[in-house]
Amino acid sequence: MITDWHAHLNFLPSKEEQASFLKWAAKLGIDKVCMSNLAGSQPCSLEDFTKCNREMADFFSGHRDQVLAYCYTNPSYEEKAVEEFESCIRERGFLGLKLYTDCHCLDPRVDPLIEKSIELGVPVLWHATQTPRRYMPPPLTTSNAAEIAELGRRFPEAMLILAHIGGGGDWEWGIKAVRKVANVFVDTSGSGTEIGMIEMAVQELGADRMLFGTDNQLDVGISKIYAADISENERKRILEENGEGILRRRRV
Repeated sequence: MITDWHAHLNFLPSKEEQASFLKWAAKLGIDKVCMSNLAGSQPCSLEDFTKCNREMADFFSGHRDQVLAYCYTNPSYEEKAVEEFESCIRERGFLGLKLYTDCHCLDPRVDPLIEKSIELGVPVLWHATQTPRRYMPPPLTTSNAAEIAELGRRFPEAMLILAHIGGGGDWEWGIKAVRKVANVFVDTSGSGTEIGMIEMAVQELGADRMLFGTDNQLDVGISKIYAADISENERKRILEENGEGILRRRRV
């Protein structure tokens, strides 16, 4: 089963676009799509992210054959954010947690959410940039690959997914930044299709730490995996087996 670990419901505002997206995913051989629903602006309010998750739950309930769902929260809301996360996992059957630019990954308010993800046995997908901090202007709410790596070192039992190595910035730096942190996976999404990106990730991280993702760019996302100069076994790990391993670790 091929699973896309990074997609967005909020990129598909109409039912027609949603239906078309799922149709093309199936045509391209993508069996399951893991989707989050983000607010229109950040930092988002409590009302924003609870509304986003209600919409995601409605969509998920109607497409369980194709869709898995991420809960989206703003860690700044602390206990309320943790309650929403746990409710989405236990009561709505969501896959894991999606965190965006509402709060930096090393902010102490993030810690309870990571601890809860460990308790539940579910992954955390982090929107991040592959850009060294010295090149990033304030405010410091967007996390980068090195900072996600630091979070992974602080919580070695967590399953952290570094979003879109092809999403902009210096992907070579991003891959190297998480190289020594075994509980940080990378997803392959993003519009970047430079020759050697997938191959370098396999070489530096091992195929076991890579997850297929598209960020809604289905044809680009799947093509760069099939075009990469890697073994069929490595391709199968990225497209299928690593994701299945994450799902088996779920404790709920």
